[in-house]
Amino acid sequence: MTTIYTIYVYNREGTCLFLRKYNGDSKQNPKEIEIEKKNMFGTLFTLKTFVNAITPKTMDEWEKEPISYFQTSQYQLHYLETASGLRFAVSTPPDAPNMGRVLNRLYKLYVDYVVRNPCYTLGSEIVLPGFVQRVETYVKELRNK
Repeated sequence: MTTIYTIYVYNREGTCLFLRKYNGDSKQNPKEIEIEKKNMFGTLFTLKTFVNAITPKTMDEWEKEPISYFQTSQYQLHYLETASGLRFAVSTPPDAPNMGRVLNRLYKLYVDYVVRNPCYTLGSEIVLPGFVQRVETYVKELRNK
């Protein structure tokens, strides 16, 4: 059984395109949600900047290890950044397994149901029923494993 608390998808400019909560914390008001979105992107951006700053300068760009997750006593945050700057983040309990496979699957769903959808405008919030439904189904499958 794999538990996911939250899924975030950001574009390269830092706009949150998709946010879903699965930890019962859905009673936040819209202002709190906007603050959370900004704080999460700021955390991801700052961590990436920090890691790049402390990585030895002798390493070539392709040798640098990207951030894949960080952990606190309360949760883990798993992270995937695509070549186009799209960022996927998934928060889980601290004892969750590596979520690289899950992040890659979410990216594939994004490509299949968002990028290839002629009705979607790049950079706008993702509310496409096909994508939302597939993500919800996938999260349920993970919980039942």
